[in-house]
Amino acid sequence: MYLKKVDINELSYSDSLYSVLSVFHQVDFLILYQPSIRVVGIFNDNEELRGVFFYFVKSKWGIRYVIPPPFCPHNGLVFLSAAQTEHRKNSVIKELHQLIINYFKYNEKACYIRLVLPPYCVDTQVFQWNKWKVKVNYTYQINLNQTEDELFNQLSSEKRKSIRRCKKDEIIIQEEKNYETVKQLVLKTFQRQKKTININYLDKIFSQWADGKNSFAFVACSNQKPIAATFCVYDSKVCYYLLGGYDNEFAHHGAGVSCMWYSILKSKSMGVNIFDFEGSMLPAVERYFRDFGGHPVPYYACERIKLLI
Repeated sequence: MYLKKVDINELSYSDSLYSVLSVFHQVDFLILYQPSIRVVGIFNDNEELRGVFFYFVKSKWGIRYVIPPPFCPHNGLVFLSAAQTEHRKNSVIKELHQLIINYFKYNEKACYIRLVLPPYCVDTQVFQWNKWKVKVNYTYQINLNQTEDELFNQLSSEKRKSIRRCKKDEIIIQEEKNYETVKQLVLKTFQRQKKTININYLDKIFSQWADGKNSFAFVACSNQKPIAATFCVYDSKVCYYLLGGYDNEFAHHGAGVSCMWYSILKSKSMGVNIFDFEGSMLPAVERYFRDFGGHPVPYYACERIKLLI
């Protein structure tokens, strides 16, 4: 097993590997982040691509750092192991993690590295042994293999009330094909909260990549004016809530909640198994996600920080 950088334009997945990849592994999605993205292939001794991960390189104030690409929940680490026994499976995972640590040690002279593992990667011992700092984060996931009534009953009473109020006030919730409308509502929210957002990649996602085969959006309208929106991306297994926003001037308590509820129902109708809120460690946002009835799922971020910073 060895690691090697792969040119995105030459990246090709086998059918077996493609079956376990997420929407964030799509080549046309990764291309959006050129030239700052790096894709690393995991190869076996027969030079077959058995896995992959990716990362984003940026410099600020002369400091080079490595993070997940903007709007990606993690670094996309996935690997097909041929191991049959639990002992061998665990050993292969540890061997792989050591290879990743060595890769960054010898190939990326960054002052700060943040490698976020997908929720299914729970073994972080090798990173800890190598003096990386490991942090636990949480996302919420909803199991969509339930009836609509069961999903609705899992919502908090406040969220159920908000959805009913939205219907009573004749707020129209509709699927939106014009992603410019969604983008403007997202930007209004970030500006109101005085938070920065990478507009360059936001534009690329909405204008160059998003379509009905990888994403969808819902918008709430009052008197034909868009007032709230949700934007989700999906693959065959998981739908991710990626972005949302609302117009504070015309805010309605149930508009954003209803957009999220319709997004959950849309995901279920497509046969997706899991709706993922993509996580947040902010208490107010965590509470908002929690009220939709999902269960908390931990995932780990491994960091290496040079003494310089």
